[in-house]
Amino acid sequence: MGKYNELFNRIKDKARDVDRVILELVPEREPLELYKAARHYPLAGGKRIRPFVVLRATEAAGGNPEKALYPAASVEFIHNYSLVHDDIMDMDELRRGRPTVHKLWGVNMAILAGDLLFSKAFEAISRANVSPKKKARILDVLVRTSNLLCEGQALDIEFETRDEVTVEEYLRMISGKTGALFQGSAEIGAIIGTDNEEYIRALSRWGMNVGIAFQIWDDVLDLIADEEKLGKPVGSDIRKGKKTLIVSHFFSKASEEDKAEFMKIFGKYAGDAKGDALIHDDKVKEEVAKAIELLKEYGSIDYAAQYARNLVKEANEALKILPESEAREDLELLAEFLVEREF
Repeated sequence: MGKYNELFNRIKDKARDVDRVILELVPEREPLELYKAARHYPLAGGKRIRPFVVLRATEAAGGNPEKALYPAASVEFIHNYSLVHDDIMDMDELRRGRPTVHKLWGVNMAILAGDLLFSKAFEAISRANVSPKKKARILDVLVRTSNLLCEGQALDIEFETRDEVTVEEYLRMISGKTGALFQGSAEIGAIIGTDNEEYIRALSRWGMNVGIAFQIWDDVLDLIADEEKLGKPVGSDIRKGKKTLIVSHFFSKASEEDKAEFMKIFGKYAGDAKGDALIHDDKVKEEVAKAIELLKEYGSIDYAAQYARNLVKEANEALKILPESEAREDLELLAEFLVEREF
């Protein structure tokens, strides 16, 4: 991971600039509990990858990243608002190693905190130092992104009630749930940085491909990673019955007998604290290991890993139209890292 060290340092530097804007827009003020709840996730850290994409896309397109700070904060607000609401829907109790917003402040206040973060995203755009024409276009992207996020989440919820989800259905869902915000981040940066429509389209394509690849690689890591590096038990998606590209591929290839065997385990513990209550039970570990072996037998994990790598390759190929620069190189490195990481 040595080649990524300088990239990580630049991400941290940019994150400090974005954090100043975030705390300016969500200060400690009355109603105190509302603002405490809204600040909870932003203050908990996070890598600020999406804001970094906004800033670097602006530079890669030939613009001034200073003009992109408020829009960069905007996409982080959208990201955090979606996390608050996701955690309520999933009734998760931990996020980034801390209690979730609804766990600390209750569901009602958590919903309001998420709504506040959502509104702050648009306030951030209103403060951006760009022309009215660019500001209107950025707002269009942010609205489209928010719509796609909701559509993707709705499909994800719908998939919970189904035994099988096709590869095409999964990709549509994840394009909204994860791909859209990466796409929006890169596109917003491009709009700030240039009027060149080819550059804007190239960065938009880069963002969507990288966002999808990011989630697919997360799903791969859930099954093959070292638990200590991953920071959570391997196979949690199996216990929860989470529909992934891996599972969709398996169902498209497996025999009826192997499908039936897999379904004996898949989602078996979803109703028990989202499958995490029995993570240290030896019987559960054996069952999950058996399910993972079935996925490996049909090449489903390898299929998903290669799919993610191919998306990154296509994404970085799209950037070749842009002038060579450190900013473009950072975007290319970030994309590569997202499908090489071990956590």
